[in-house]
Amino acid sequence: MPDRIYFDHAATTPPDPRVVQAMLPYFSEMWHNPSSIYVEAQRARQAIDEARAAVALHIGAKPEEIIFTSGGSESDNLALRGVYEASLSRGRHIITSSVEHHAILDTAETMVRNLGAEVSIVGVGPDGRVDPAAVEALVRDDTTLVSIMHANNEVGAINDIAEIARRVHAKNPKTMVHTDAVQSAAHLAVRVDDLGVDLLTLTGHKFYGPRGAGVLYVRSGTPLQPQIIGGGQEDDQRAGTENTAAIVGLVEAMRIASSEREADIVHDRALQQRLLDEVPQRIPMVAITGPTDLDQRVPGSASFAIAFVEGESVLLALDLAGVAASSGSACTTGSVEPSHVLVAMGMPTELARGSLRFTLGRSNTDADVDRLLEVLPSIVERMRKLSPVPVTEAPAEYLPWLSNEGVATT
Repeated sequence: MPDRIYFDHAATTPPDPRVVQAMLPYFSEMWHNPSSIYVEAQRARQAIDEARAAVALHIGAKPEEIIFTSGGSESDNLALRGVYEASLSRGRHIITSSVEHHAILDTAETMVRNLGAEVSIVGVGPDGRVDPAAVEALVRDDTTLVSIMHANNEVGAINDIAEIARRVHAKNPKTMVHTDAVQSAAHLAVRVDDLGVDLLTLTGHKFYGPRGAGVLYVRSGTPLQPQIIGGGQEDDQRAGTENTAAIVGLVEAMRIASSEREADIVHDRALQQRLLDEVPQRIPMVAITGPTDLDQRVPGSASFAIAFVEGESVLLALDLAGVAASSGSACTTGSVEPSHVLVAMGMPTELARGSLRFTLGRSNTDADVDRLLEVLPSIVERMRKLSPVPVTEAPAEYLPWLSNEGVATT
């Protein structure tokens, strides 16, 4: 049996061996509680302080503006609920987009139901990108927060966060701007002043670091109500004994990602381009989802919707063939509903059910892509032959989305 091939780096990346090595002493030697006063504990405290300074330097912030969390979902929750609850005297209106991660969308929905928030949802274009002018148009005097992701986890679309922040702040200087940069940090320079944001979310396991370590950047002066209480950690902004090993690992992964970014981009772009070019050549009735201009798309992200198949069924067959991939967000894999991202982009529901996402990373090779291109067409052909619907010609509503002919050739 050939070696397994991993094409799901947007879900999680394998920890870099150098990251694991940096973490090991904090399991075996410096495992102490960093809030204690004795010398061993203070070594752990020093490691966290140094990590905070390193993260701040990496994104152009101040150390006191860095809050360590358990990951991206917690950071997103803290950003939305924290700013909202601290700003009730100014308003109850927040803005987000229709293609956000569920850590944002579900939190916003809960805030409407339980906290009296009013949420405006800005739509996206067919490429999954948010129009800054559309965000600006929704800003009101009582808008306390705007949260728009930097890059989409399903289709790789990169948003112009700097322009969004500029427009929002020009219309209402009191409105805070948050961006979830979880999917962009591995490949894009994330500098908070360049982006113009007041809050920014990161998590280590998207750039070859450990799970269990995240960051919320909070610009000085930004109102924030803590959501986890019960201790004085993180300057009273997030209670709980810090995960020293994971924090150290996050910083080492961030250092490596920064130093190797250009090489990673060149490597991931080349494999990405092959998939975006060759999948539509080999399989009829395929849509490329997300931007086709690679300057507007995260390196390594290649996503498709294949007509007349169920994405989940294709994934199971790929898994049996030794290929690990996904149909979209790992947090919703297994759902019978089509991707909310593709539906928000305007894709017909039945076509969206055939979504596939291949996200590439450092360990992938041209041979991996060759293998996928070898097995995927035969899997799709086999499944289409089993379809109760005759697979001869794509419906008219599919045609604007297809990257190739809308007629079956098999």
